[in-house]
Amino acid sequence: MIEPETIVGVILAAGLSTRFGADKVLHVLDGKPLGAHIADTMGSLPLAARFAVCPARARGRIELFEARGYGIISNPNPAAGMGASLKLAAERAMALEADALIICLADMPYVTAEHLRTLVEATVGRPAAATRVAGHITPPAVFRRPMLEQLMRLSGDHGARDLLVGARLVEADQHMARDFDTPEDFARGD
Repeated sequence: MIEPETIVGVILAAGLSTRFGADKVLHVLDGKPLGAHIADTMGSLPLAARFAVCPARARGRIELFEARGYGIISNPNPAAGMGASLKLAAERAMALEADALIICLADMPYVTAEHLRTLVEATVGRPAAATRVAGHITPPAVFRRPMLEQLMRLSGDHGARDLLVGARLVEADQHMARDFDTPEDFARGD
């Protein structure tokens, strides 16, 4: 098993919130900003380092994560898509000689620390582990060191789905993996 102290955790928070119409990462859900939920969850794990990938000019997002002890990885071109953010995350994990990289999304507030620990455990004997909800593969995901070079070659908005062939899949319910993209999502609450 990978020791948590050799894992880098990264929250992808560079999205443009186009469907929301404002900065959804800062929008309040259940008494705190949306992005604070996953930041606090990941912050409860004994990781080697924690980062958030944020747009270069997103001062509010940067302050939210820095206040929780996260380093910031600046994404100078968030319009380039999730692949660009994953590439930046993998580059940082490689530079820190991490054994693994946990990837979470800032708009998934109900992910639990237990689920993240289960994903880490699921990488034993596998290059990666990801979440599966109702037959669909989704973040959070954990990538072992051999996969980081492949992540560093990503671009566009395709994410890492193609790299997860052969990954161990950890089942989760729809509530835990729920993401918030529109004002209607916030109006429905949990």
